[in-house]
Amino acid sequence: MLTIMSSLAQEESRSISENVRWGMQKSMQDGNISLPYKRFLGYKKGDDGRPEIVPEEAEVVRDIYRMFLDGKTIRTIADELTRRGIKTPGGKDNWAVSTVKSILSNEKYKGDALRQKTYTVDYLSKTVRKNNGEVKQYYVSNSHDAIVDEDTFNLVQAELARRSKFKSALRDNSVFSTKIICGECGYFYGRKTLHSTSEKHRKVVWYCNRR
Repeated sequence: MLTIMSSLAQEESRSISENVRWGMQKSMQDGNISLPYKRFLGYKKGDDGRPEIVPEEAEVVRDIYRMFLDGKTIRTIADELTRRGIKTPGGKDNWAVSTVKSILSNEKYKGDALRQKTYTVDYLSKTVRKNNGEVKQYYVSNSHDAIVDEDTFNLVQAELARRSKFKSALRDNSVFSTKIICGECGYFYGRKTLHSTSEKHRKVVWYCNRR
């Protein structure tokens, strides 16, 4: 009896899961989008059910993009937002590097939406994983009002890709960090301390990290 009841319950769970999955797929095919509004900076749910821009939060997002394109590191931006007392999307006081990077790389800020970035492995475990091509994704262009223009967004993506090649250089938050580039090889200059053990002869210099 227990085996039969268990089988019936499992089949019902599978059926519900399939119905929910079908509904979500249909919604994505129709170009509908949804945001985790309680943890998403810059938007709230509008009266029509679609994303509506929150002006004061949108300005914070634009400021993050401006600071990044001005050459500031993601860590520096996170520290600056914390210093200003600006709340994170989740309502916390301290900004993490991952939060700033997520804002800089999220296509929703340019008015588009990539659907099904994650997927549920199966209806029993309900394990959620990042979608690396296991299931179909849907890209919806101009799905809602943009906070940053497409050119700015694309510039930021290019800069993120460029900086990812020089992670070691980006740990330095000094005024020249990521701003001096070698004319010979294109690599960042780095700050070095000569004669670090000697107080009299100690000297800070900048030169190519690849020498």
